[in-house]
Amino acid sequence: MNTSTRVGLVVVIVVAIIAAIAIFHNRALAPVIDTNTTATTTTGTSFDKSISEGTITVAYASQNWGLATNQTQILVKSYIPPCSESFNYCFYYIGSDYKGTNFESAGLRIQKRTDLTTERTCTNTPPEGFDASVQPTANHSETEYASSVFASVGDAGAGHVASGSLYRLYVRSNSSCYEFETRVGQTQYANYPEGSIKQFTSADQAALEAEIKNIINNISLPSGTKNLFS
Repeated sequence: MNTSTRVGLVVVIVVAIIAAIAIFHNRALAPVIDTNTTATTTTGTSFDKSISEGTITVAYASQNWGLATNQTQILVKSYIPPCSESFNYCFYYIGSDYKGTNFESAGLRIQKRTDLTTERTCTNTPPEGFDASVQPTANHSETEYASSVFASVGDAGAGHVASGSLYRLYVRSNSSCYEFETRVGQTQYANYPEGSIKQFTSADQAALEAEIKNIINNISLPSGTKNLFS
């Protein structure tokens, strides 16, 4: 076997290994849809679907929430997207309760943070765009996991404003870190001609935030453990 043949064979092997790793990675993160999920929470919300990638399971009500695994799958188009660019799963609001108001979008972004490999970095690293002085507003620890919450993680610009919180979950059994970011976006009500739309009120926002928090509270581990952030 000459040198060029050996080099070519090595290249083929390397490409095959990279492809295999990519396929494994994608399979590990691909959602498993369970259309037979039937669960009613304490708030009366009925979850009819769930996703799981082996460690966390997320149940949701498909009549109000769409699921995307990339940006092109998000069917709601708005100045403030329901999820920022980097995610494995994005649950975005598709309900009609706030049509005709200055409500813009709402979502729950889920990302497996493979760069945060220890419990400390997972729970304490500030959200993207925030400096090192930003610390969790809440921490929780149990035998299976540790979690933290960064409250009031929002953004604003050009007459639009978004509010939300960021949650981190470290699962000790496989040293994995998950990030959950909530977002509710709206345009400035004062920018509209008087009487042209209804106002997305603080009560509306609180109700929508509670609906997102309901999804978060029902995220479960393989053991069935829920309420991971309280």
